[in-house]
Amino acid sequence: MEKLDVAVNNLANAGNIGFKASRLSFESLFDERRQNYAGNGKNFCRTSQCFVDFSQGDIEQTNRSLDLAIQGEGFFKVAGEDGFLYTRQGNFRLDSQGNLVMADSGLQVVGAEGPVNLPHRNVYIDSQGRITADGAQLGQITLYSVSDQGKLFQKGNGLWELSPEATEAPAGDAELIQGGIERSNVDPVLLTTEIIETKRAYTAYLKTMKAYSEMGEKAEEIGRIG
Repeated sequence: MEKLDVAVNNLANAGNIGFKASRLSFESLFDERRQNYAGNGKNFCRTSQCFVDFSQGDIEQTNRSLDLAIQGEGFFKVAGEDGFLYTRQGNFRLDSQGNLVMADSGLQVVGAEGPVNLPHRNVYIDSQGRITADGAQLGQITLYSVSDQGKLFQKGNGLWELSPEATEAPAGDAELIQGGIERSNVDPVLLTTEIIETKRAYTAYLKTMKAYSEMGEKAEEIGRIG
């Protein structure tokens, strides 16, 4: 059921820019442990780890000057209501004050020199994030890496919050691609196949559990006759 829930959520977000799929891993239990303290009965398998797959998504060319895709590990930094957040969504726009903001949420992009503000959208942004127009440099978009990606927590809408236990630093190897966006790293065809297989396995396991339950009931009846 957990695997099915994760797969369905991944498929639902397959069309979202910069979305990163979640993955599950399981482990076997051989000494009748419980999966959690609230559970009843005996389990022989439990969730070992639920993690986010931060692998690169395909880059789609859009030719919009304010569309930016990240090649490599790194995040854009934006100003949230309660602190800084991180994202791979690079479909930006300018607000009424000329601030570079996320297209949907309107959160402002922040670089090493502070908020990014542009006089107009006809700018050139190189692979290192330097912004120029008419031969003059207007600002800098800084990409950030984090010390532990496992300390990034999903906030929804393609945003991530960094735990105080981890730190940020300018991303050394990441590059920007102007006029492109990073698609999600979800393969809808493979994921649809995985969902079908998971549903079949779930149904088979239910039938097996029901069969063992009926066998146990019959065994108890035979015991009473004796």
